[in-house]
Amino acid sequence: MVAEGVWVALAVGLSMGIPGIMSALGVGLAGVAAAAVASEDPKKAYTAFVMEVLPGTQGIYGFVAGFLILVGSALSGGAGGITVKEGIVGLAVLCAALPAILQGFTSYAQGRVAAAGIAAFAKRPEVFAPSIMYTVMVELYAILGLLGTILMLTFTGAL
Repeated sequence: MVAEGVWVALAVGLSMGIPGIMSALGVGLAGVAAAAVASEDPKKAYTAFVMEVLPGTQGIYGFVAGFLILVGSALSGGAGGITVKEGIVGLAVLCAALPAILQGFTSYAQGRVAAAGIAAFAKRPEVFAPSIMYTVMVELYAILGLLGTILMLTFTGAL
């Protein structure tokens, strides 16, 4: 039998780790495109940077989810982790963390969209606004993942 605190620690680690790693991949992918644009036209470097940072937000969302789980754990069971809170066990917390964990994978797709947008912007600066919109559309699903985790943690009593 696995101790409840282990499930909580796994939930925190995965919700912070996977989105963080995937954000690094997405930002790196877009960063390569931004660097190429900057080498051709340094005046476009800061505009390309706007699109390059967008895939990094999923790492922030994962960090927020992990922090909320830690806060819920500390409030219910002390620094050692959650044990049982109104019938909610650590495995339920891990299940609630799944949307925040999985939203991290959108970073890679967002990095690809951002890289394509940066390449398009390099050739035709007037497509910057549509390129931002395309990139932000992927962001919507990451936000929904974080919100799903927050709702599940709230309704299960873990927050």
